[in-house]
Amino acid sequence: MGYVRSSLGSYLYDIRFIILFYVIGDWASTFYALPFGTEYNPVPAMILEKYGIYHLLLIKIAFIVLLFYVAPVIKTSKGRWTLTKHIIESVGIFVTANNLMVVWYGISLVETLGLV
Repeated sequence: MGYVRSSLGSYLYDIRFIILFYVIGDWASTFYALPFGTEYNPVPAMILEKYGIYHLLLIKIAFIVLLFYVAPVIKTSKGRWTLTKHIIESVGIFVTANNLMVVWYGISLVETLGLV
């Protein structure tokens, strides 16, 4: 039990920026941005429409749990684990920034870049 607790603590510290941007940042900024715009990503849009904003948070938490279980396989290559973390962190930063732009400026970074 002690090993699991220490490995979970180490894992959570290792993915702290994923938690900050991909989970908390994206979810909270989506929560505040929805009255000002539309969710363009079809998967979260479907979840939001059918189940609501809190189910989106549960799915993000489930993603973190799934990542915990597959991390040992990914970590067999240090470079692969670092790349995986940076990709997820970058997505989190991008979508959080996009959502904040919608709230603060009324424009979407995704639309501005022509991605939708």
